[in-house]
Amino acid sequence: MHDMNEIERLRVSAHLVDARGKACPAPIIELARALRSFPEVELWADDPAAGGDLEAFAQATGHLLVSSSAEGRLLRAVIRHKEA
Repeated sequence: MHDMNEIERLRVSAHLVDARGKACPAPIIELARALRSFPEVELWADDPAAGGDLEAFAQATGHLLVSSSAEGRLLRAVIRHKEA
């Protein structure tokens, strides 16, 4: 039997936006476009400004920042559309 933390770790998002190597605001623009078509999106970004931009985007739009983690320079975040 899986506990909730393990299930959350095993869950795969419906769509991945790989914005590594792109300067802000490009990762957030790509994320916004993806959220028009998918209820949940995983974002990968390595621009140092991406974390702050992502938090501001979620607050401004009402979308839910489900999870966010940094692995070195790589930001990995899962965002759920506010209507999902």
